[in-house]
Formats: sequence, structure tokens, C-alpha cells
Amino acid sequence: MAAAEGQRPNLTWLFFGWSGRLSRAPFALGWAFWLMLLSATLARIMTLPKEDPAFLFWAFMFFGVAIVSTVSTIMMTVKRLHDMNLPLALIICLFIPAISFFALVAFMVWPGTPGPNDYGRLPDRPKD
Repeated sequence: MAAAEGQRPNLTWLFFGWSGRLSRAPFALGWAFWLMLLSATLARIMTLPKEDPAFLFWAFMFFGVAIVSTVSTIMMTVKRLHDMNLPLALIICLFIPAISFFALVAFMVWPGTPGPNDYGRLPDRPKD
């Protein structure tokens, strides 16, 4: 998603764009958003009896949100790695159970590179 000079980022870019840089706060808030949405749908499933017709609806809703949130968090992590000026191969750390939690915490607290880098001039923007 190429951006014109001076174009401000939007929610589509935040959740599903792959170009540019993303700083710590929007990255953490994006993860929190998807965690909240997944938790809400799971809580709804847990409160319904299995015989209730709404149970199936909420089960499908949960799996749909899970798929969309997985794609979105991968895209946000790509932009976070861009901000840290690290290779994209490190995204595999999120899929290794023994280190995924530590990798996520590192992505949330490790500061990005100051100033311009290979992926853009400013964080929280698509690449110019």
C-alpha cells in the first residue's frame, strides 16, 4: 500500500498494511484490540448452552475473528520489525510456542530506530 507524500495512516493500514513503520504504542493497542475481541466472542460462547442455535453463530464468529486477527497481527508485526530495522524472518518467533510470549513482549518494549531507516522516514506511517 503505497502512500502519497504526507498521507496520514488509517485503520486499514494499521491493521492490514505491510509497508511502513509501526511504533510500540499502536502495536500494543492493536494486539489489545484483537485480544479483547477474541475474548468477548469466547466469553459469549462459554455462556451459551450447546443446544442454543446462537452457540453455532458465536462459534463461527470466534473462528472468523481468529483468522482475521491472525492476519492482522502478522501485518502489524511486519511493520513493527520495520520500525526496529530488523529482518522479517524474526516474525517466525511469534509462532514458536517456547519463545512467542517473550518475542511479543520484546516487540512491545524494544524501541524503534530513531530517525529514518530502510522502511520509512517516520514511524506510524506507510512508507513514502
